[in-house]
Amino acid sequence: VDPENPLTSRVIVNRVWHHLFGRGIVRSVDNFGVLGEAPSHPELLDHLADEFVKDGWSIKRLIRKIMLTEAYRRSSTPSDASRKTDPENVFLYRGNVRRLQGEAIRDSMLASSGRLDEKMFGPSVRIHMTPFMKGRGRPRESGEVDGQGRRSIYIETRRNFLSPMMLAFDTPIPFNAIGQRTVSNVPAQALILMNDPFVLQQAEKFAQRVVKEAEDSEDRIKFIYQTAMSRMPLDSEIEKAKAFIENHAKRLNVNQDSTDVWKDFCHVMFNTKEFIYLN
Repeated sequence: VDPENPLTSRVIVNRVWHHLFGRGIVRSVDNFGVLGEAPSHPELLDHLADEFVKDGWSIKRLIRKIMLTEAYRRSSTPSDASRKTDPENVFLYRGNVRRLQGEAIRDSMLASSGRLDEKMFGPSVRIHMTPFMKGRGRPRESGEVDGQGRRSIYIETRRNFLSPMMLAFDTPIPFNAIGQRTVSNVPAQALILMNDPFVLQQAEKFAQRVVKEAEDSEDRIKFIYQTAMSRMPLDSEIEKAKAFIENHAKRLNVNQDSTDVWKDFCHVMFNTKEFIYLN
């Protein structure tokens, strides 16, 4: 970490940029050697690395600096002209559409349901063992379905018993360091969001929170969108949601205030692309 050695600071800055933009200034984040890719913006990489060292190697201040830039806040909507000249968006004329990592998806569900425990530090939490997680060395005791509401970083990692949800969303196997995760869009992810006991549980808790926080259907729909999507719903979305709630209540033969109705609507929201992708 000698200030005269540029490699360490460049690697760290590039890793942070990769996590914020979905692609590093040097795309091969694990390889800065001759076999790695050349930086798309070498002057920017050097500038950030130099400022990072002068700023006391503070990753928090580095993240803040990058996130306040105009480049980070750009829309992901492509323009016809730039699509031809920069089809891979190497020069960042727009934002990149990015899927949340499995840990962030899980934490977002906990935050939406109001179950997220924001406490920091402490021991890890036992992983929840599903009936399908079998094999040598299986723990005698299983953790709670929601991991006591702790953030995903606090859930224990057992090499032979990895969370099916995390695996579906490309969390790396813990055998070696991975600088750049695989990002896939496969049917297993939709199946997890439809059937995983954690997702079903959080949809129910979210519904309980919604029924408690708001009185009528429109206010509840707005509360769900604000909480899960960080935006207000469009008028057309409100009308479609109202129609769903009304028809679903009739289908279940219950009142529209029933948690069972709102549970399924919250489950639908967890299954939308907007919930797991950043535009």
